Amino acid sequence: MAIAQSAAALSSAARASSPKPSRAAPSRIAAAVATPEPARRLVAAFDPAIPLASAVTPPSGWYTDPDFLRHELDRVFLHGWQAVGHIWQVKNPSDYFTGRLGNVEFVICRDVNGELNAFHNVCRHHASLLACGSGQKTCFQCPYHGWTYGLDGVLLKATRIAGIKNFNKNDFGLIPIKVATWGPFVLARFDHGFSQETVDDAVGDEWLGSASGLLSRNGIDTSLPHVCRREYIIKCNWKVFCDNYLDGGYHVPYAHGALASGLQLQSYETLTYERVSVQRCESVQEEQNDFDRLGTKATYAFVYPNFMINRYGPWMDTNLAVPLDATRCKVIFDYFLDKSLLVESISISHFVLSVHIMWRTYNLVAIIWEW
Repeated sequence: MAIAQSAAALSSAARASSPKPSRAAPSRIAAAVATPEPARRLVAAFDPAIPLASAVTPPSGWYTDPDFLRHELDRVFLHGWQAVGHIWQVKNPSDYFTGRLGNVEFVICRDVNGELNAFHNVCRHHASLLACGSGQKTCFQCPYHGWTYGLDGVLLKATRIAGIKNFNKNDFGLIPIKVATWGPFVLARFDHGFSQETVDDAVGDEWLGSASGLLSRNGIDTSLPHVCRREYIIKCNWKVFCDNYLDGGYHVPYAHGALASGLQLQSYETLTYERVSVQRCESVQEEQNDFDRLGTKATYAFVYPNFMINRYGPWMDTNLAVPLDATRCKVIFDYFLDKSLLVESISISHFVLSVHIMWRTYNLVAIIWEW
């Protein structure tokens, strides 16, 4: 699904005669990037009309060619909503976190009025990075020349500009990025020509299509506190990680023996939607306890192009595969746990969480390394 949708988007883009005009924006997104000829040939070789039963593995260039990745970033990742974090990272006023997608640096923050904002994370003067990592700030100050911005993006101070003609600091605020939330997730979109007004219900429909209701009903909501994050650099193209996730029950009996013993694999089902693939499986009916990993049914959702949501028992975890280059990606694991377990059994929960994270991360990542 990830491959087919990526290829369809790329194929359509490659056939477009010219980019549509758009409003001024930072140079990265001011105009569409011309498709290099090798990448164009790789895209042109894809036929989206081939039935799934007749499809074959994409050529290796889709996984190794740097030009192909640049084209993916421009045509796939920098269009439409992308998962970039979770609401617990910006729970309070002055909270912020940063990220990067391709060569777009961004910062997500909550201002003193509680409004959620997103901006290109570069100073409007000489494009120095303004913030790193995550935490709390009352403002963003450029480490190069000291230009200072509010968390609403307004330029508060431009040092030593007295006497410069026709300078209006209102014209030099941070460049905004559209930001929204759906359930516990923070979403951003990096394309332009859109309305700044955002309604979360509409965002859910755009991001998840008709799968939004299903995921809401299956416990993908804001009730689970975030408890831990792990990040790994994996030596593979981002699609390799997604391919492994999407083959679902096919590899589970062989690569995840312990997990397979707790699942009724004959009940495994896959539901496909416009931008989401949902895999569900019932667990073996044994004596349950508060820390059961699976619950009665596990739900695994892949959200195109690179976000994965896993919901089971009192747990939820997410996997975000961020391309670094053609043959490397960073995979971010976030873990969420029912708040009653954190409040009532905090020491036990931390122990179980540690074991759970080690077990799940090892099984997910090991197969990629072996590949």
